[in-house]
Amino acid sequence: MERVVRGWNFMRWLRLGIGVYALVAAVQQQELILGVAGIFLTAMAVFGFGCCAGGYCAPMPRRNSGNKATGTSIQFEEVKSDN
Repeated sequence: MERVVRGWNFMRWLRLGIGVYALVAAVQQQELILGVAGIFLTAMAVFGFGCCAGGYCAPMPRRNSGNKATGTSIQFEEVKSDN
């Protein structure tokens, strides 16, 4: 129940608005697929789930290449062709 009550941000309100709008339009136009989409979006907003709800969409932290932490620099070698 706490997940439903807390954590309302702009994206949850936006999903709720689009979901309710889709549900109303689906009932008026008698569209089953739009109704399913409206139910899905409304459920995402109310129950707070989605692709980024658990933080799984966040990019993985980059591994430190060692040059900033240790002060070592990367050396490049120029390769010339015979052409």
